[in-house]
Amino acid sequence: MSDGTASDGTASDGTASDGTASDGTASEAPAEPRRRRPARRLNADQRRAELLEAAVVEFAENGYHGTRTADIAARAGVSQPYVYALFPDKRSLFLACHDWTTERIKESLEKTAADSGDGADLERILDRAYQVIFEEHPHQVLFQIQAHAAATADPVIRAPVRQRFIELVELSERLHDAPRDLVLRHVARSMLGNVVLALDLPPEYRPAV
Repeated sequence: MSDGTASDGTASDGTASDGTASDGTASEAPAEPRRRRPARRLNADQRRAELLEAAVVEFAENGYHGTRTADIAARAGVSQPYVYALFPDKRSLFLACHDWTTERIKESLEKTAADSGDGADLERILDRAYQVIFEEHPHQVLFQIQAHAAATADPVIRAPVRQRFIELVELSERLHDAPRDLVLRHVARSMLGNVVLALDLPPEYRPAV
């Protein structure tokens, strides 16, 4: 029975038996797949949370348009059809990630407010809440940058991203009975911190906290 190889050692697809194409160039090796997480028994909520965490990392590193759902699935250790079973499209997943990261920011603001004593400097309290996320969860910060970038070109993304931004400002006002001008000064410093992280700027360009 023929094995699909010509008498000159060339396969029927034009590739030599040593892996060299008929034009003398090496055939391209397939891209190495992303490493999957070891399989664990998880309930539906836990698996969804792991998928969101994986998606946040992929979106943070590659942007909205540069991220493939196949890469998100591989990082989360699930199949691509499973991703679409939870989210109808990539935009819906992206917005779910934005909700998830925004809730983490809210939790940091609330915890820092609860831990602060009476008479503490409000700007320092707000800056400390941001610093925790900046140092412990940098991909959440980078995701927020990508969300703002995606919002500029997509009104469907812009509307919820805009609303959640306003919610964070108003939450900071309520938690500390703080004037908006003070909160917005904190936001401005946080935005500079985002640029420092995204561009990997030297330490002297990092805002003091």
